[in-house]
Amino acid sequence: MLHEDIKYPKWQKPYLEALMEFDRNALSKKIAVAEAAVSHRSRELTTIAWDIDEHHALRDAAFRLHLFKGRSAKG
Repeated sequence: MLHEDIKYPKWQKPYLEALMEFDRNALSKKIAVAEAAVSHRSRELTTIAWDIDEHHALRDAAFRLHLFKGRSAKG
């Protein structure tokens, strides 16, 4: 399964679930859950020694969720 190979499952799992959601009724909730997970992990990384690769992945995920959210709102 896809989730077995992800590097940062704590936030990447909800992120990937949002990107793979086809049900419009469930999509906005999954995007919100993914955004919260990305945001929470980003805040965690400000208080610990952080991994630059994860920082870049979080930045990219936040940007893609923003774009995806905009596209899904347009229909």
